[in-house]
Amino acid sequence: MSGTATSITGFTVLALLATVIEVRARRGTGPVTAADAVAAAMRTTPGRLAVLAAWVWLGVHFLAR
Repeated sequence: MSGTATSITGFTVLALLATVIEVRARRGTGPVTAADAVAAAMRTTPGRLAVLAAWVWLGVHFLAR
Protein backbone atom coordinates (compact mmCIF):
# COMPACT_ATOMS: atom_id res chain seq x y z
CA MET A 1 0.00 0.00 0.00
CA SER A 2 1.38 3.42 -0.89
CA GLY A 3 1.70 6.25 1.59
CA THR A 4 -1.22 8.12 0.03
CA ALA A 5 -3.50 5.10 0.19
CA THR A 6 -2.52 4.50 3.81
CA SER A 7 -3.29 8.13 4.69
CA ILE A 8 -6.66 8.05 2.96
CA THR A 9 -7.54 4.78 4.68
CA GLY A 10 -6.49 6.18 8.05
CA PHE A 11 -8.52 9.37 7.65
CA THR A 12 -11.53 7.35 6.47
CA VAL A 13 -11.34 5.12 9.54
CA LEU A 14 -11.04 8.18 11.83
CA ALA A 15 -14.02 9.87 10.14
CA LEU A 16 -16.16 6.73 10.48
CA LEU A 17 -15.15 6.32 14.12
CA ALA A 18 -16.00 9.96 14.86
CA THR A 19 -19.38 9.53 13.14
CA VAL A 20 -20.18 6.41 15.18
CA ILE A 21 -19.22 8.14 18.45
CA GLU A 22 -21.30 11.21 17.56
CA VAL A 23 -24.37 9.13 16.66
CA ARG A 24 -24.08 7.12 19.90
CA ALA A 25 -23.71 10.33 21.91
CA ARG A 26 -26.81 11.86 20.35
CA ARG A 27 -28.80 8.71 21.19
CA GLY A 28 -27.66 8.95 24.80
CA THR A 29 -25.63 5.73 24.87
CA GLY A 30 -22.16 7.18 24.35
CA PRO A 31 -19.88 9.97 25.53
CA VAL A 32 -20.66 13.66 25.03
CA THR A 33 -21.22 15.12 21.57
CA ALA A 34 -18.46 16.97 19.74
CA ALA A 35 -20.28 20.27 20.33
CA ASP A 36 -20.42 19.62 24.08
CA ALA A 37 -16.71 18.74 24.14
CA VAL A 38 -15.72 21.92 22.29
CA ALA A 39 -18.02 24.00 24.51
CA ALA A 40 -16.36 22.53 27.60
CA ALA A 41 -12.90 23.22 26.18
CA MET A 42 -13.83 26.84 25.39
CA ARG A 43 -14.53 27.54 29.09
CA THR A 44 -10.81 27.64 29.96
CA THR A 45 -7.84 29.46 28.47
CA PRO A 46 -5.82 26.29 27.80
CA GLY A 47 -8.90 24.78 26.17
CA ARG A 48 -9.29 27.82 23.94
CA LEU A 49 -5.64 27.55 22.95
CA ALA A 50 -6.12 23.86 22.13
CA VAL A 51 -9.17 24.62 19.96
CA LEU A 52 -7.23 27.41 18.22
CA ALA A 53 -4.27 25.08 17.63
CA ALA A 54 -6.60 22.45 16.16
CA TRP A 55 -8.12 24.99 13.77
CA VAL A 56 -4.67 26.23 12.74
CA TRP A 57 -3.49 22.67 12.14
CA LEU A 58 -6.55 21.89 10.03
CA GLY A 59 -6.14 25.10 8.05
CA VAL A 60 -2.46 24.55 7.36
CA HIS A 61 -2.85 20.92 6.37
CA PHE A 62 -6.09 21.00 4.41
CA LEU A 63 -6.94 24.54 3.34
CA ALA A 64 -3.63 26.26 2.57
CA ARG A 65 -2.68 24.27 -0.49
